[in-house]
Amino acid sequence: MAIIIEGEKRKINWLALATIVLIVAVLGTAIYYLFFAATPLAEKIAPVPLRSIQELSLIKLEPETIINNPTFQVLKQYVNPIEIESGAVGKANPFLR
Repeated sequence: MAIIIEGEKRKINWLALATIVLIVAVLGTAIYYLFFAATPLAEKIAPVPLRSIQELSLIKLEPETIINNPTFQVLKQYVNPIEIESGAVGKANPFLR
């Protein structure tokens, strides 16, 4: 007759294992999209005419065309413009006496 003595089986903590696998997966995904992905998300979302920065740099702003536009001239001003005195910009320092 043989006597077989079995040791206790090691129990696996499935919650800890799942947490570690999840953290590694999230870090791996983040590293892939930050460093190895071909196209940044901003370029996918931007409309087709605005995809090139060179096109944006070539835009010439001409405020005279807007101000002289008859539609702009019809607009009424309902709020008085803010007047700032040259010496009264900002708050007084409360720590000075």
